[in-house]
Amino acid sequence: MKMSLLVAVGVLAPSLAFACPGSECSNCDKGAEVHAAAVAPAADPASCAKKAELVGSNCSYSTGMMAQRVLSEGATFTYTGTMAASTNQLSSHVASPYTVGAPDAPVHVVANEVVETIAEAGVASKRVNLEGKVLEVDGVKYLVVTGYQPTTS
Repeated sequence: MKMSLLVAVGVLAPSLAFACPGSECSNCDKGAEVHAAAVAPAADPASCAKKAELVGSNCSYSTGMMAQRVLSEGATFTYTGTMAASTNQLSSHVASPYTVGAPDAPVHVVANEVVETIAEAGVASKRVNLEGKVLEVDGVKYLVVTGYQPTTS
């Protein structure tokens, strides 16, 4: 009995040091907790899009792995313009529903969760500012979009 009491005190005592001081907390912002719960989680640029229209018959695993590779090895890339619809048929089986840049040297936009939000917002066919990373693999340039903003002009 004494041993279990000592173990319980030994486990609980250190955790009490990290507990919130309650009414003594002068810096606590109760509104921040409510606001944080109301905000939806951000789209993950390393995760493959879930919509079948964007992924098509391509491999979501290959798409996610390529997104991770581009994010870790790629160079910073910005683009302002429209995204052209793509045939989404790369030999790598990476889903790329859009391209950007010149038609004779396209940059393939990887179908990630950020691209999915662009499509859901209905701005995929409009002029947008894209931020992300680009990497050339086996002669194909892949773009992973990490952020976007519709343009006003």
